[in-house]
Amino acid sequence: MKNKNKLAFEKSEYLLQHSTNPVNWYPWSEEVFQLSKKLNLPIFLSIGYSSCHWCHVMEKESFQDKFTADILNKNFISVKVDREERPDIDSLYMAAVQMIAGSGGWPATLFLNEKGMPFFAGTYFPAKPNSHYPSFTEVLAKIIEIYSRDKESVYKHSELVYENLKKYFTQSSTQKIKVHNLYDKMSDEINNIFDYEKGGFGIKPKFPEVSKLEILLKLSKRYNHDDYLDMAQLSLGSMITGGLFDQLRGGFSRYSTDRAWKIPHFEKMLYDNGLLIRLLSISYQITKNKEILINIKQNISFLLKEMKNDKNLFFSSQDADSDGEEGKFYLWDYHQLETILSKDEFTMVKKLWDITPEGDLDGKNILSIKSSIKDISEKFNKDVDSINKSIELVKSKMISYKEKEIKPNIDKKIILSWNSLVISGLCKSYDATENQIYLDQAENTTYSIMKNLTKGKLLFHSIGYSQSFLEDYSYFTRALLDLYNSTLSSKWYHLAKNFCDETIENFWDEKEKVFFDTTEMSDLILRPRSFYDPMMPNAAAIAASNCYKLYRMNNEQKYFSIVNKSMEKVSPILTNSPLDTPNWFLLYSELHDDNIDIVFTGDRESDYFREAKKLILSTYIPNSIIVANDLDDNSFDSPLFKGRTNNKKTTVYLCKNNVCNLPADDIELLQKQINNEIGVGR
Repeated sequence: MKNKNKLAFEKSEYLLQHSTNPVNWYPWSEEVFQLSKKLNLPIFLSIGYSSCHWCHVMEKESFQDKFTADILNKNFISVKVDREERPDIDSLYMAAVQMIAGSGGWPATLFLNEKGMPFFAGTYFPAKPNSHYPSFTEVLAKIIEIYSRDKESVYKHSELVYENLKKYFTQSSTQKIKVHNLYDKMSDEINNIFDYEKGGFGIKPKFPEVSKLEILLKLSKRYNHDDYLDMAQLSLGSMITGGLFDQLRGGFSRYSTDRAWKIPHFEKMLYDNGLLIRLLSISYQITKNKEILINIKQNISFLLKEMKNDKNLFFSSQDADSDGEEGKFYLWDYHQLETILSKDEFTMVKKLWDITPEGDLDGKNILSIKSSIKDISEKFNKDVDSINKSIELVKSKMISYKEKEIKPNIDKKIILSWNSLVISGLCKSYDATENQIYLDQAENTTYSIMKNLTKGKLLFHSIGYSQSFLEDYSYFTRALLDLYNSTLSSKWYHLAKNFCDETIENFWDEKEKVFFDTTEMSDLILRPRSFYDPMMPNAAAIAASNCYKLYRMNNEQKYFSIVNKSMEKVSPILTNSPLDTPNWFLLYSELHDDNIDIVFTGDRESDYFREAKKLILSTYIPNSIIVANDLDDNSFDSPLFKGRTNNKKTTVYLCKNNVCNLPADDIELLQKQINNEIGVGR
């Protein structure tokens, strides 16, 4: 075949990284399937993303290799997909990888027939065989042999995979949730998998799993029990002090390869950091722990300095690799540090960050906190402020040294759904800290999304693309609801309601009683949908949660109907394994735990309004909504305002399960009501 690589004119950084490969890559298109049918060749589908280390390894070993490329060009139609650009393709075919190979990951490696049905799949295959995997060329040889010798069996197998995918994506059983058993089931699952020594879930690798940690905070509140709170704090503390967190520049890596959170897989994803600043802010609301506050500041600083463009939008990821080596930018040689730091600084750093001649990875050190500032202060007989200043000076020296090296690549793709997670995180950080910079940034990013990623009622997944997915609509709607909660400005409520209605219009299927991941105009063999939370919050669960919040704010029954139907649909999966569906469990808890309604009326300019708003936002109040009437804007007419809009003086109504306290018009009374009904912190 004389085709040439067709990725040079794509917009995705990941696809462009492969545009000079000798492989005759095609982007995902109808042309691929037409060629497959015309030339009687199977399709080789490779899915990855720009900051994926093993994607880089497979490219270097196989896709840049002329011999391997010749095999692919002669015997396959090769397709390269950026999973961040097309999460729908990734969702569908990753399910196939897990079915066929038993586990998933990236790069995803699949072989399809001309209809797009997979018949073989795996993840990374090395250039040379080892005890775990055959070589990639061995895999290709086997596929070529089977496809040419026994195409009928290939088709039968692909039909079987297709039928199993249909079952996976079209689960239709409905049953009532066993209300009295679900909390017990969740507690049992948590106790069985939680690592009580190091924090987090399971042994290794370890992911932040933010939604599961949020459940711990909710259970702590529900049962007024320190154990769950301690589990969450142990996990967050291990992440913050371990190698998962970049101790110099801020930002969390994707996951830890070891149990102790010491050795990360160094790529930094925008969605992880957006989700984590939200969770850290909730933790700070509860504990008022100063170390948590410091980490919130560090993480937001990383996003603002390294991940934000001049349009107030955030880039998608930062690579694990630099100069062709994984983690090189983040690793430190013992003698290297000894050279660039003074003797006293080096002595202090060795104790602070556990620096040893042996190192942690390939003889190099990963910065992780071993000793507290207080311990170092006592050891060096210096006050805490002096130690902190010394540490900041050391960090400055180390950062300056690293500035001379090749930095990890940043994928500057702008993804609407991921930016929305950052907006929600910034709102919660503002709520917890009252730092106006965070709220200003949340609003500025939202304005920029409205300018650059919307057209009328349409949202676009990324700049320059016309597609959008459920995650874009559901996460952005939640971000708008979070903005309303933080500002009490009705414009954000109206936008949230509009985009929630568009979510229903484009993604809700009344017959199936489910939110699909794509619109009906999907170009895939199946229209994917999901109930699980593999990395990010399940988009359908967030869409249903948005509906529930709007129902509580405006009492429109259409929203509540969707919530009930969604919960019925997911109930078999949720009751079987609630820990695998954490955001559906969080919605379940909203439906079954105490609901708190907080209503502001009257003057918005008074000192009491500002004090009351600050008190409420800085307090952890799960399952709560806040509404405020605006004397100058009657367009948001919540039923919660009924009989309460004649107040000229600022008044706050605190209601639990539709039973309201006496109107509170001074901060002492409001504080007392919060203590009685909610409990400060927990």
